[in-house]
Amino acid sequence: MRPDDVAGAIPCGPDLEPIVEAVSKFWEAGSTDVALVQIGGEHQDAFFDVAEKELLPALRSAAPA
Repeated sequence: MRPDDVAGAIPCGPDLEPIVEAVSKFWEAGSTDVALVQIGGEHQDAFFDVAEKELLPALRSAAPA
C-alpha cells in the first residue's frame, strides 16, 4: 500500500475540515463515538497539541446536539 492509497481513503494531514466532514458522516449514521489515531512516533506530540487546541473543539462544534 502506498501513502497516496491511504490518503485517498481517509482524511490525513493538517486540514481539519476533511476530518470534521468525515466524522460527521458517522454521526449521521448514528454513531456516538469515534477514534482518532495518529500513526507515526515522531508526530505524536504535535498531533496531541493540535487535537487538544483545534481538532476536538472543531468536532465538538460540529457535533449534533
